[in-house]
Amino acid sequence: IVLSGIQKLDSLLGGFKAGEITFVDGDSDLISIIPNQICVNTYRTFGSDTLYLDGGMCADPYKIAKYARIMEIDQKETLEHVHICRAFTVHQLSTLICDMLEPAIKRYNPRTLIIGKMPILYLDSDVKTKEAKTLMTTNLEKIRELTENYELITIFTNLDRRMVSNRRNIRKTLYSNVDEIVKMRQNEHSIYIELVKKQRETTILTIANGQLLLKDFGLVI
Repeated sequence: IVLSGIQKLDSLLGGFKAGEITFVDGDSDLISIIPNQICVNTYRTFGSDTLYLDGGMCADPYKIAKYARIMEIDQKETLEHVHICRAFTVHQLSTLICDMLEPAIKRYNPRTLIIGKMPILYLDSDVKTKEAKTLMTTNLEKIRELTENYELITIFTNLDRRMVSNRRNIRKTLYSNVDEIVKMRQNEHSIYIELVKKQRETTILTIANGQLLLKDFGLVI
């Protein structure tokens, strides 16, 4: 199990689990920090690596290092255990998943796999709908196989600041091929968190300018 570092989410979900795929969907700004904290907490918990496939220019080593500093973990050592690879087209992402991911797993022996902004490249208007659907199905089957065979903690995140749409049947396909969906909806003074499959929910209260209370990160006891 690896924790997100967001206390209420971790209490609700019980942490992200090995051998399972979790999709974090929603329109909350909080979603963008989860991968950074997962990278740090993977190294902090297991002394292990994270493979981070970036499908939408979301991976930020500076922010990963910043969180490591907050957690009083060596920033350089942490970043040495995070392996980021960016894809700019759906075909590049598919190649990474189907051809290059397993060799990387064998090389680095990671505990965690993150795919940032998982749906975005499958919605590319330059890619025909039928092809996009076929690629997504093939890629999800490969990720499932690798997640189970190597006991990976696998996490997908969604698009920026909006719920994933069902254009091209993307939402239905994703939702039916993961073990849990964490929906995080931003309200004026709170963030609503729902576990879709477990049918559980909680709320994080926010203060001015959308800032979270420190206790929601477990920083204040």
